[in-house]
Amino acid sequence: MLRRACLALLAVTVLAGCGDDEPTPANPVPSAQPSVSAEASPSAGVSPSASPSPAINFTVDGAGPYTIGANLEALKSGGVLDKIATGAETCPANTTASGTDVWKDIQLQFRPDGVLYLVVNRSKTIPTPSGARLGMTLAAVSSIYGSLGKELNGGAAYLVTTTSGRGILFDLDQNKKVFAMIAGDAAYLKSSYEGGTDFC
Repeated sequence: MLRRACLALLAVTVLAGCGDDEPTPANPVPSAQPSVSAEASPSAGVSPSASPSPAINFTVDGAGPYTIGANLEALKSGGVLDKIATGAETCPANTTASGTDVWKDIQLQFRPDGVLYLVVNRSKTIPTPSGARLGMTLAAVSSIYGSLGKELNGGAAYLVTTTSGRGILFDLDQNKKVFAMIAGDAAYLKSSYEGGTDFC
């Protein structure tokens, strides 16, 4: 009897020492339905972090201070834009820019009214919160997102759509590997990609 009590106490002690410091959420997200949005809301400031952290990711809302709907002038005054240009050949009325610091491989497109409507990730070091990243195969990305995603143009791209209506379009090369991720309104991403309008 004493031996059984000692074993039970030992089992409880071992199990208590194996837990995480963070509490487990009551309703974890099932693996078949991963989140493609950032877990943390964008910071109040517009200054991007200079060092990688769990918040360095790419979501349907954009990345870091570059969130869909952000204002061009506000980002300019925050000093977080580089390579600002208006009048590109493909979208002459729009303004393009890139991020700075850890976000330097994030490319941005603003409408003529200064509203950010498209965020493009070309960084191999900035994944989605679910772990998708540049260089992954179509099969690997589709295994992450399951029913949230859909192949476009016979597998030339893969679009993940969320309940918010925003999405990420995974642009694929001829080997069906991701070479860019594009965040924006999912319906717009689909129609523009399939229509070949260069997202203008």
